[in-house]
Amino acid sequence: MPWQGLDTPSSALGVLGQCVRKNAGDWDVDELYINLRWAEHLMRESNGSITTADYGNVADQVFHGVGDWVFTPALYDVDSYQADEYSEFLEQRGIDPTLPVAMQKHARGFIRSLAAEIAADPPDVVGFTSTFMQNVPSLAMARELKKLVPGILTVLGGSNCDGVQGPALHRHFEQLDFVVSGEGERALPALLNCIDHSEPLAGVPGLSWRGSDGQTVVNPPAKTALPFAMVPAPDYDSYFQALETSPVRHHVQPMLVLETSRGCWWGEAHQCTFCGLNGSNIDFRSKAPERIAQEVRDLAQRYQVLDLVMVDNILDMKYLGTAMPELAALDCDLRIHYEIKSNMNREQLSRLKEANVLFVQPGIESLSSHVLRLMDKGVSAAHNVRMLRDGQDLGLNVTWSILYGFPGETENEYRRLLRKMATLEHLEPPSGAWRIALERFSPYFEDPAQGFMFRRPSEIYDFIYQVPRDQLYDMVFFFDTSVQGISGPIEDEMKQACEDWAKAYPQSTLSYRVDDQGRVVIEDRRASWPEEVIELDDLHSNVYLGMFQAAGREGIRRRLAEGGHTVGDEDVEKMLRYFVDRGLAFEDEGRFVSVALGVDPYRRKLINGKEVAASW
Repeated sequence: MPWQGLDTPSSALGVLGQCVRKNAGDWDVDELYINLRWAEHLMRESNGSITTADYGNVADQVFHGVGDWVFTPALYDVDSYQADEYSEFLEQRGIDPTLPVAMQKHARGFIRSLAAEIAADPPDVVGFTSTFMQNVPSLAMARELKKLVPGILTVLGGSNCDGVQGPALHRHFEQLDFVVSGEGERALPALLNCIDHSEPLAGVPGLSWRGSDGQTVVNPPAKTALPFAMVPAPDYDSYFQALETSPVRHHVQPMLVLETSRGCWWGEAHQCTFCGLNGSNIDFRSKAPERIAQEVRDLAQRYQVLDLVMVDNILDMKYLGTAMPELAALDCDLRIHYEIKSNMNREQLSRLKEANVLFVQPGIESLSSHVLRLMDKGVSAAHNVRMLRDGQDLGLNVTWSILYGFPGETENEYRRLLRKMATLEHLEPPSGAWRIALERFSPYFEDPAQGFMFRRPSEIYDFIYQVPRDQLYDMVFFFDTSVQGISGPIEDEMKQACEDWAKAYPQSTLSYRVDDQGRVVIEDRRASWPEEVIELDDLHSNVYLGMFQAAGREGIRRRLAEGGHTVGDEDVEKMLRYFVDRGLAFEDEGRFVSVALGVDPYRRKLINGKEVAASW
């Protein structure tokens, strides 16, 4: 259902369809990409004024529930639902409500029309996979289908059903016959086999169903996490067949998706305090390395697509010596995206680049070591800056953002960060600065003593669900809570600094080379600094090169001594202060990292989707 992105098939549909075919062989399966149909409907009914880009803009408004709200008239069978109230809500948060209000007018007719099309040749079971803003579209479609064909059985699953959310949804929405909480690869085939053979449902793990008295019965979850050997390679035929005949195909650049691991190996031991994305099962499991290159090749050949998004929460580090060399050996000009840890070193990043991993999301999220400790990220600000520098040096595109709002952070550390940001304006800028949300399953949610004692279901749900507030608590993912950390003008300054960085980045370069005498020559062409060629002497060159791996004062002194330089502490401090004050190095909590890029006349920056030269 909407609001799955238009440019990627659904990993859930691609995998679950295969699981049913393999483990519930008496059933035939069709996958429907109703998100494509919705985008088509909007374009047609609006005479082209609502575009696929507009669809994407709404799909990105997860934290404000825009996509769910759009489909409320279809769920409640009304022409419009709280349009004035919700518009005011969005405007107070700086969001133009014009587009979602226009979309909402088309939602009920779309659901009715498509439900009638499905009901004309009714299936026995309709399953919905739901993540973020797919709940209300799914509930609306299930309601309409049950009205047209009461005998249809409906199943809802996905991350929106994890933990207590699934049983709560089942209790409140009668159009749902079954809800699966947890991994569906085992549960869905088991459920279908029970339906087919009229067997008891009590053995289906994580299933919510109705007993003879009409009350919700909740089965225990699976005792163990699903072994990855049970997760088949996905089949995306339905998506590409639907896209091939869709009017939106001219506006969509399709990408493949593949899951090579599940859970988070870092989160198993040190879950980031704000993160709830892994839900109730954070156990890390990964695919056998020998499967990955073969599945990538098979997908690329079958669908003639070279862009590939790995939907893992974090890269399995053992893949650097196993799966990555096999990917590198493929005769394909792939463009792969992976989420990684931000303390990976240059050699490790080089292995990714050799394997055609060109886009990385390293979870940087701050350039303050103190704030990173509050997040329990296990990295320092120097590590994160090194990642930005090495990523750009190697030609990787690094996606990241700045998060704030952590209990214990102070305005002073953000003031210090603001003063440092011009040093980095030649490196890939953050997408913005954002206050963290209180998410179900996060350590901040599970332990109120960490700072968020007050919480209530987010106000967005007041415009979405007709469910009493005290009963919403178990059903939703986002919660409103007291403001922690920085607030007020400093927030606006941080957001503006991110915008300024993004504006300076296209024309900013800071490059270095080592001449034939081993001395460092730096050329500065950053927007906020004087254009200058800086020639360092032997001593300063030694220090600057020694900071490339993020060094402390003691490490720098040791390097100088090993190089035969006798330098007093005061002189070392003067050199370090020069590099920091001149914007040639980044410093945080006594860790220094050089920020100039190696000279490469062929380097390109990706700016607004287009490559531009970054010359010496």
